[in-house]
Amino acid sequence: MKSDIDIKDDIYKIIKGSKLEKKVSGQLRKTIRPNNSNLEDIVISVLANNNGQMQEAYVNVNVYVPDVIRDNQNEENSSRLRVLCRESHELLKVGRGTDFRFVLESQRVLEVNGKDEHVINNKLLYKQNNE
Repeated sequence: MKSDIDIKDDIYKIIKGSKLEKKVSGQLRKTIRPNNSNLEDIVISVLANNNGQMQEAYVNVNVYVPDVIRDNQNEENSSRLRVLCRESHELLKVGRGTDFRFVLESQRVLEVNGKDEHVINNKLLYKQNNE
């Protein structure tokens, strides 16, 4: 059985050094996003981790993208979101390690409440056989 920390480590290793990581202006993190970051950051978190012979977990890989200002108001940076959505999808659509595999279950672009930014929410279904 893998803990949440082990699962985050597995996904981190997939992203570390990838085109996606190289394209963002900020950091790749397994814990929390840097406080008051105004950069494009990637944050990995585990939503659910179910034990059993076939262990399944849901993992979020969130990519934060600051808004742009047009006509004195903030709006999503559609061109940047499009590039990072494509890179995220390409990297995360299907993956595997020595003892696990995952698939991209959904990808959504959401407004971040209270901040001038949007997030690409990549939800992964992670599986491991615990025989």
